[in-house]
Amino acid sequence: MPPALRGKSSIYKAMSQLASAHGAVDLAQGFSLLSVPGTSAILDHAALALREGSQNYTNPNGTASLRQALVDNSKRRFGVDLDPEEQVTVCAGAQDALGAAMLGLLEAGDEVVFIEPFYNPVIPMAKLTGATLRFVSLLQDDGSYRLDEESLLAEMSEKTKLIVYNSPNSPSGHVFTRTELESIARACKQYDAYLIADEVYEHLVYDDNKHVSALEIPELSERAVVISSISKSYLLTGWRVGWAQGARPLIAGIAKVHSLMSFCLPAFVSEGARFALEETPDSFLGDLRTIHQGKRDRICDGLSDIGIQVIRPRGTFFASIDIGDLGQGDDLAFCLSMPEKIGVAGVPMSLSWNQRRAGRNLVRLCFSRSDEDLDRAVSAFATWKRS
Repeated sequence: MPPALRGKSSIYKAMSQLASAHGAVDLAQGFSLLSVPGTSAILDHAALALREGSQNYTNPNGTASLRQALVDNSKRRFGVDLDPEEQVTVCAGAQDALGAAMLGLLEAGDEVVFIEPFYNPVIPMAKLTGATLRFVSLLQDDGSYRLDEESLLAEMSEKTKLIVYNSPNSPSGHVFTRTELESIARACKQYDAYLIADEVYEHLVYDDNKHVSALEIPELSERAVVISSISKSYLLTGWRVGWAQGARPLIAGIAKVHSLMSFCLPAFVSEGARFALEETPDSFLGDLRTIHQGKRDRICDGLSDIGIQVIRPRGTFFASIDIGDLGQGDDLAFCLSMPEKIGVAGVPMSLSWNQRRAGRNLVRLCFSRSDEDLDRAVSAFATWKRS
């Protein structure tokens, strides 16, 4: 990252600022500008809780009703029994949970293996601990990705404390398979390591693909923590309601650090999240997937039709384009120029690999936007290509 950006702003924020400065379509930051039928009921319930509920501190681990809703949800979806007192902690968003996991579980002398592409903010969090960071890349094959077990094992040692991955994967859109999770479980057992699985896009999986949670893998029951949130699943990114669920000793470390950083969530957003998990109809999440799959196909088909190579994601709300065929050799330089020259803002994907060793030909575009914005973006690329 150039000195102009280093230490001043995240790449996501920087790209959105450039979009605003040039009046470009902002497909950079991973927030949604959409709504799903049923969202208003969640907002109404949270508003009622704000007016009539408690205004005091809540339990740092999360309100009892929200933790119970989370374990009930995990039982219903994954068939696992979790203790709401010791195997769940609620945090101020998934990023808070990830930061607490790094700070609460790692120390100098430990090693942590990140499966890349990774979620960028987790890396500086891990570096703060003094642990040694190691990386294993998903193999790329004609627009798809896969985890190679031997490559993972090659990066592990007796010092390995954690493996960290996110699935559905941002930025690649890869959805980890059960086979891949079972290979991670074997690696954890072989080196007596633990797993942090970031699953915030768990409900945004398309076509015939299926999200498999680390909670579903029996061999990981005492070794894994799954982190998720309502940010993507209910399009409520500003609420900052996330959670960690899983192995007791890991949850204890995460909960302790979380309580020192953000302490607790407001009662009304906790109650709103509980309502979303327990009382929204089953159709809500189905509508969420259907809407986003339509958005994915709209932008991917539109860009393909004008001759841009697109990698259609299996999950998340990000597609990526291959800029190599467009005569562009560096994704960061291209993204810095996109808002002014093209009228669209995206995110350089190489920053999600260690030392930018892969992904220099890829740019991530968020399609959780209005049809008008997606069509404007396709039109802007078409105009730029003709110029």
